[in-house]
Amino acid sequence: MSIAIDLTGKVILICGAARGGIGGATARQASAAGASVIVLDHDQALVDETAAEIRASGGDAQALVCDLTDPAATDGLIERIFARHGRLDGVVNVAGGTREDEWRPLDETPLDSFRATLNLNLEYVFRICRDTAKAWIDRDLPGSLVNIGSVSSLTSAPWHGPYGAAKAGISALTRTMANEWGEFGIRANTVNPGGVLSERVRVRIPPANVDSANSNVVFVSTDEMAWPIVFLLSDLAAGISGQTLTIDRALSTKFCAGARKSRKEVAAQQQGSR
Repeated sequence: MSIAIDLTGKVILICGAARGGIGGATARQASAAGASVIVLDHDQALVDETAAEIRASGGDAQALVCDLTDPAATDGLIERIFARHGRLDGVVNVAGGTREDEWRPLDETPLDSFRATLNLNLEYVFRICRDTAKAWIDRDLPGSLVNIGSVSSLTSAPWHGPYGAAKAGISALTRTMANEWGEFGIRANTVNPGGVLSERVRVRIPPANVDSANSNVVFVSTDEMAWPIVFLLSDLAAGISGQTLTIDRALSTKFCAGARKSRKEVAAQQQGSR
Protein backbone atom coordinates (compact mmCIF):
# COMPACT_ATOMS: atom_id res chain seq x y z
CA MET A 1 0.00 0.00 0.00
CA SER A 2 1.25 3.50 -0.79
CA ILE A 3 0.39 6.94 0.52
CA ALA A 4 -0.05 9.61 -2.15
CA ILE A 5 -0.07 13.37 -1.76
CA ASP A 6 -3.51 14.38 -2.96
CA LEU A 7 -4.42 18.02 -3.66
CA THR A 8 -7.42 17.16 -5.83
CA GLY A 9 -9.99 19.95 -5.80
CA LYS A 10 -7.69 22.42 -4.05
CA VAL A 11 -6.68 25.82 -5.42
CA ILE A 12 -3.10 26.83 -4.68
CA LEU A 13 -1.58 30.30 -5.19
CA ILE A 14 2.15 30.35 -5.87
CA CYS A 15 3.79 33.77 -5.64
CA GLY A 16 6.99 33.85 -7.64
CA ALA A 17 6.30 31.13 -10.20
CA ALA A 18 8.95 31.54 -12.89
CA ARG A 19 9.33 28.23 -14.72
CA GLY A 20 13.01 27.64 -13.92
CA GLY A 21 12.83 28.31 -10.17
CA ILE A 22 11.38 26.88 -6.98
CA GLY A 23 7.98 28.42 -7.73
CA GLY A 24 7.73 26.89 -11.17
CA ALA A 25 8.71 23.46 -9.86
CA THR A 26 6.20 23.79 -7.01
CA ALA A 27 3.46 24.71 -9.45
CA ARG A 28 4.23 21.65 -11.58
CA GLN A 29 4.32 19.28 -8.61
CA ALA A 30 1.16 20.74 -7.03
CA SER A 31 -0.60 20.29 -10.36
CA ALA A 32 0.66 16.71 -10.60
CA ALA A 33 -0.92 16.14 -7.16
CA GLY A 34 -4.27 17.31 -8.53
CA ALA A 35 -4.40 20.99 -7.57
CA SER A 36 -5.54 23.88 -9.70
CA VAL A 37 -2.66 26.33 -9.51
CA ILE A 38 -2.56 30.09 -9.78
CA VAL A 39 0.92 31.09 -10.92
CA LEU A 40 1.81 34.67 -10.02
CA ASP A 41 4.85 36.74 -10.94
CA HIS A 42 5.74 40.28 -11.94
CA ASP A 43 6.13 39.56 -15.66
CA GLN A 44 3.47 38.22 -18.04
CA ALA A 45 5.95 36.16 -20.02
CA LEU A 46 7.12 34.35 -16.89
CA VAL A 47 3.68 33.27 -15.74
CA ASP A 48 2.47 32.45 -19.25
CA GLU A 49 5.39 30.07 -19.76
CA THR A 50 4.77 28.27 -16.47
CA ALA A 51 1.01 28.06 -16.99
CA ALA A 52 1.39 26.82 -20.57
CA GLU A 53 3.75 24.04 -19.48
CA ILE A 54 1.29 22.84 -16.81
CA ARG A 55 -1.67 22.93 -19.19
CA ALA A 56 0.33 21.00 -21.78
CA SER A 57 0.77 18.27 -19.16
CA GLY A 58 -2.99 18.12 -18.58
CA GLY A 59 -3.08 20.32 -15.49
CA ASP A 60 -5.13 23.37 -14.61
CA ALA A 61 -3.13 26.60 -14.31
CA GLN A 62 -4.14 30.25 -14.34
CA ALA A 63 -1.60 33.04 -14.87
CA LEU A 64 -1.66 36.17 -12.74
CA VAL A 65 0.61 39.23 -12.97
CA CYS A 66 1.28 41.34 -9.87
CA ASP A 67 4.11 43.47 -8.50
CA LEU A 68 4.29 42.04 -4.99
CA THR A 69 6.54 44.86 -3.80
CA ASP A 70 3.74 47.39 -4.40
CA PRO A 71 1.13 47.39 -1.60
CA ALA A 72 -1.40 48.98 -3.94
CA ALA A 73 -1.01 46.05 -6.35
CA THR A 74 -1.61 43.40 -3.68
CA ASP A 75 -4.48 45.22 -2.02
CA GLY A 76 -7.62 43.20 -2.77
CA LEU A 77 -5.66 40.47 -4.58
CA ILE A 78 -6.86 37.60 -2.39
CA GLU A 79 -10.49 38.69 -2.55
CA ARG A 80 -10.23 38.83 -6.34
CA ILE A 81 -8.92 35.26 -6.35
CA PHE A 82 -11.88 34.12 -4.24
CA ALA A 83 -14.27 35.95 -6.55
CA ARG A 84 -12.82 34.25 -9.62
CA HIS A 85 -12.09 30.75 -8.31
CA GLY A 86 -14.54 30.41 -5.44
CA ARG A 87 -11.89 29.09 -3.07
CA LEU A 88 -8.24 29.21 -2.06
CA ASP A 89 -6.69 26.37 -0.08
CA GLY A 90 -3.00 27.17 0.07
CA VAL A 91 -0.42 29.87 -0.60
CA VAL A 92 3.29 29.49 -1.27
CA ASN A 93 5.38 32.66 -1.05
CA VAL A 94 8.50 32.00 -3.12
CA ALA A 95 9.16 35.44 -4.62
CA GLY A 96 12.23 37.19 -3.30
CA GLY A 97 15.98 36.84 -3.45
CA THR A 98 19.16 38.83 -3.15
CA ARG A 99 19.39 42.06 -5.11
CA GLU A 100 22.44 42.90 -7.22
CA ASP A 101 23.27 46.12 -5.36
CA GLU A 102 22.90 44.37 -2.01
CA TRP A 103 26.15 42.42 -2.19
CA ARG A 104 28.30 44.63 0.01
CA PRO A 105 29.35 44.89 3.68
CA LEU A 106 26.76 46.24 6.10
CA ASP A 107 28.73 49.41 6.74
CA GLU A 108 28.51 50.19 3.02
CA THR A 109 24.80 49.37 2.68
CA PRO A 110 22.52 52.36 1.90
CA LEU A 111 19.24 52.56 3.78
CA ASP A 112 17.15 52.49 0.60
CA SER A 113 18.86 49.25 -0.46
CA PHE A 114 18.17 47.71 2.97
CA ARG A 115 14.51 48.70 2.80
CA ALA A 116 14.11 47.42 -0.77
CA THR A 117 15.47 44.02 0.22
CA LEU A 118 13.14 43.78 3.22
CA ASN A 119 10.15 44.69 1.07
CA LEU A 120 11.06 42.11 -1.58
CA ASN A 121 11.65 39.31 0.90
CA LEU A 122 9.57 40.02 4.02
CA GLU A 123 6.97 42.77 3.79
CA TYR A 124 5.02 41.34 0.88
CA VAL A 125 4.91 37.95 2.65
CA PHE A 126 3.24 39.65 5.61
CA ARG A 127 0.71 41.37 3.35
CA ILE A 128 -0.21 38.25 1.36
CA CYS A 129 -0.46 36.02 4.44
CA ARG A 130 -2.41 38.61 6.43
CA ASP A 131 -4.96 39.07 3.67
CA THR A 132 -5.26 35.34 3.01
CA ALA A 133 -5.74 34.52 6.69
CA LYS A 134 -8.40 37.21 7.03
CA ALA A 135 -10.27 35.79 4.04
CA TRP A 136 -10.13 32.27 5.50
CA ILE A 137 -11.19 33.40 8.98
CA ASP A 138 -14.08 35.44 7.59
CA ARG A 139 -15.28 32.39 5.62
CA ASP A 140 -14.53 29.84 8.36
CA LEU A 141 -12.12 27.97 6.09
CA PRO A 142 -8.85 26.17 6.88
CA GLY A 143 -5.71 26.64 4.83
CA SER A 144 -1.97 26.18 4.56
CA LEU A 145 0.69 28.88 4.19
CA VAL A 146 4.24 27.99 3.14
CA ASN A 147 6.81 30.79 3.22
CA ILE A 148 10.25 30.42 1.70
CA GLY A 149 13.14 31.45 3.94
CA SER A 150 16.83 30.67 3.47
CA VAL A 151 19.80 29.05 5.17
CA SER A 152 21.19 32.61 5.19
CA SER A 153 18.87 33.18 8.16
CA LEU A 154 20.45 30.45 10.27
CA THR A 155 23.91 31.80 11.11
CA SER A 156 25.15 34.87 9.28
CA ALA A 157 24.78 36.37 5.82
CA PRO A 158 28.11 38.05 4.95
CA TRP A 159 27.74 40.67 2.23
CA HIS A 160 23.99 40.07 2.02
CA GLY A 161 22.97 40.99 5.55
CA PRO A 162 19.60 42.58 4.69
CA TYR A 163 18.58 39.36 2.90
CA GLY A 164 19.56 37.21 5.88
CA ALA A 165 17.67 39.53 8.22
CA ALA A 166 14.56 39.41 6.04
CA LYS A 167 14.61 35.62 5.84
CA ALA A 168 15.12 35.31 9.60
CA GLY A 169 12.10 37.60 9.94
CA ILE A 170 10.06 35.21 7.80
CA SER A 171 10.68 32.33 10.20
CA ALA A 172 9.74 34.44 13.22
CA LEU A 173 6.67 35.90 11.53
CA THR A 174 5.51 32.48 10.33
CA ARG A 175 5.70 31.03 13.83
CA THR A 176 3.47 33.87 15.02
CA MET A 177 1.04 33.17 12.18
CA ALA A 178 0.87 29.54 13.28
CA ASN A 179 0.24 30.60 16.87
CA GLU A 180 -2.43 33.22 16.19
CA TRP A 181 -4.29 31.49 13.37
CA GLY A 182 -4.04 27.86 14.43
CA GLU A 183 -7.41 27.98 16.20
CA PHE A 184 -9.01 28.73 12.82
CA GLY A 185 -7.48 25.68 11.13
CA ILE A 186 -4.75 27.69 9.40
CA ARG A 187 -1.28 26.16 9.27
CA ALA A 188 1.89 28.16 8.54
CA ASN A 189 5.39 26.81 7.94
CA THR A 190 8.73 28.01 6.62
CA VAL A 191 10.97 26.16 4.18
CA ASN A 192 14.64 27.17 4.12
CA PRO A 193 16.44 26.40 0.85
CA GLY A 194 20.19 26.07 0.70
CA GLY A 195 21.89 26.40 -2.66
CA VAL A 196 19.24 25.76 -5.32
CA LEU A 197 20.26 25.08 -8.90
CA SER A 198 17.64 27.31 -10.50
CA GLU A 199 17.99 28.98 -13.89
CA ARG A 200 18.75 32.29 -12.17
CA VAL A 201 21.61 30.74 -10.18
CA ARG A 202 23.07 29.09 -13.27
CA VAL A 203 23.67 32.45 -14.96
CA ARG A 204 24.44 34.58 -11.91
CA ILE A 205 27.87 36.17 -11.59
CA PRO A 206 29.28 35.45 -8.09
CA PRO A 207 29.88 38.46 -5.81
CA ALA A 208 33.43 39.71 -5.46
CA ASN A 209 34.00 38.12 -2.06
CA VAL A 210 33.03 34.57 -3.09
CA ASP A 211 36.01 32.22 -3.31
CA SER A 212 34.69 30.07 -6.16
CA ALA A 213 37.83 27.91 -6.28
CA ASN A 214 37.27 26.75 -2.70
CA SER A 215 33.48 26.85 -2.55
CA ASN A 216 31.77 24.09 -0.58
CA VAL A 217 28.24 24.86 -1.77
CA VAL A 218 26.17 21.74 -2.45
CA PHE A 219 23.10 22.35 -4.60
CA VAL A 220 19.60 20.88 -4.43
CA SER A 221 17.31 20.76 -7.44
CA THR A 222 14.13 22.79 -7.75
CA ASP A 223 12.09 19.57 -7.59
CA GLU A 224 13.81 18.60 -4.35
CA MET A 225 12.52 21.89 -2.98
CA ALA A 226 9.04 21.47 -4.45
CA TRP A 227 8.25 18.03 -3.05
CA PRO A 228 8.36 19.03 0.65
CA ILE A 229 6.46 22.25 -0.11
CA VAL A 230 3.64 20.29 -1.75
CA PHE A 231 3.64 17.90 1.22
CA LEU A 232 3.18 20.86 3.62
CA LEU A 233 0.23 22.04 1.52
CA SER A 234 -1.43 18.65 1.79
CA ASP A 235 -3.59 17.02 4.45
CA LEU A 236 -0.73 14.62 5.17
CA ALA A 237 0.91 17.55 6.99
CA ALA A 238 -2.22 18.32 9.03
CA GLY A 239 -0.26 18.20 12.29
CA ILE A 240 2.63 20.38 11.14
CA SER A 241 2.52 24.12 11.80
CA GLY A 242 4.91 26.76 13.06
CA GLN A 243 7.92 24.77 11.88
CA THR A 244 10.98 25.58 9.79
CA LEU A 245 12.23 22.88 7.43
CA THR A 246 15.71 23.24 5.93
CA ILE A 247 16.36 21.57 2.58
CA ASP A 248 20.02 21.93 1.70
CA ARG A 249 21.80 18.54 1.52
CA ALA A 250 23.49 19.45 4.85
CA LEU A 251 24.96 22.71 3.47
CA SER A 252 24.03 24.59 6.64
CA THR A 253 26.12 22.19 8.71
CA LYS A 254 29.13 23.69 6.92
CA PHE A 255 28.91 27.36 6.01
CA CYS A 256 25.84 28.54 4.16
CA ALA A 257 27.55 31.11 1.99
CA GLY A 258 30.51 29.00 0.90
CA ALA A 259 34.16 29.99 1.10
CA ARG A 260 34.68 33.76 1.36
CA LYS A 261 37.57 36.10 0.73
CA SER A 262 38.44 38.75 3.28
CA ARG A 263 37.55 42.36 2.50
CA LYS A 264 41.24 43.25 2.32
CA GLU A 265 41.73 40.49 -0.25
CA VAL A 266 38.82 41.75 -2.36
CA ALA A 267 40.06 45.34 -2.17
CA ALA A 268 43.55 44.31 -3.30
CA GLN A 269 42.14 42.36 -6.25
CA GLN A 270 39.92 45.23 -7.30
CA GLN A 271 42.81 47.65 -7.05
CA GLY A 272 44.98 45.36 -9.17
CA SER A 273 42.35 45.08 -11.91
CA ARG A 274 42.27 48.84 -12.48
